[in-house]
Amino acid sequence: MTQPTDPDILKLNEPGVVIEVDRRTAEDLGAFEEDALDEAEALASAEIDPREVH
Repeated sequence: MTQPTDPDILKLNEPGVVIEVDRRTAEDLGAFEEDALDEAEALASAEIDPREVH
């Protein structure tokens, strides 16, 4: 697991800096988390009548 004090990871806070990390590190940093709404959730959260959506 990546340590929060890893010097390369701390560089991610600097604008324009790009560092290469392995997949596990990227996952630890939250890179592949899916947090988008699906269509049903989007319609449920909208203040419109779903019958009006074409």
